[in-house]
Formats: sequence, C-alpha cells, structure tokens
Amino acid sequence: MSELHVMSALRAKRSEIAKQIQDTERKLTEYRTALANLDAAMNILSPDREDFVSPRRRGQTQYFGKSELSRLVRATLREAKEPLSAPRIAADAISAKGLPPSSHAVVTKMVTAVLGALTRRGEFVKTGTMRNSRWTVAA
Repeated sequence: MSELHVMSALRAKRSEIAKQIQDTERKLTEYRTALANLDAAMNILSPDREDFVSPRRRGQTQYFGKSELSRLVRATLREAKEPLSAPRIAADAISAKGLPPSSHAVVTKMVTAVLGALTRRGEFVKTGTMRNSRWTVAA
C-alpha cells in the first residue's frame, strides 16, 4: 500500500512540475515576443535609418522650413495646366526637396492641410470630394 501512495505522490508532483514548465515556457515566449517588438520599434526610430522620421516638434517639421511648403504648393498649382490632387502636389514637393519616398503619406497630409488653409483664404478652388478632390488657382 505504501508503494502505491508514494507512486501517487510522485506522479502528482511530476504533474505539478510539468505544468510549471509549460507556464514558464509560455511566459518565455511572451517575453521573447515583447523583446522582438521593442527591438523592431527601436530599429524604426533609429536615426541611423535612411527613412528615419524624428518626433515632430510643435510648429516645426523636419521636412520643410517655415512657409516653405505653402510656397511649393502655390508654385506647383500656378504652373499646372489642370487641377491637381493633393498626392500629386505632395509628389512634386517631395521631388523638389529630395525627400525619401517613405515620406509621401506624411507630406500628403501636410499638403492637404495647406490646401485647406489656402482655399479658405480664396487663393485656390477645390473641386470634388475626398479622394476625387482637385485644386486649381482661383480666377
């Protein structure tokens, strides 16, 4: 009888330790995943990268100087023979400044904001809505 009792206790202890190992392995996997995510974030935010985008300071961008983007937008629209979309204007600004292609989405948002302000001032006219929006010089 005592042999059965000892074997039963050993099996229970073995089962307990096996469960602890499984829990520890699961936690280790979670920690490795978290570590990999942190490494990826640090890599993305590393200034050594070609397409590095530094955190933006209020009222200032790393892409354009003060009023530089609005001047580029005005020049692009004045030279255009037809109404242009914000992504097209952004592409011209990116090529004029020699910015990396990865900046296109950010610059398009900036161009859209500039176009909105200049349209409210009456300098440009917007036609279409959403993705079909096009801007031209006001008559």
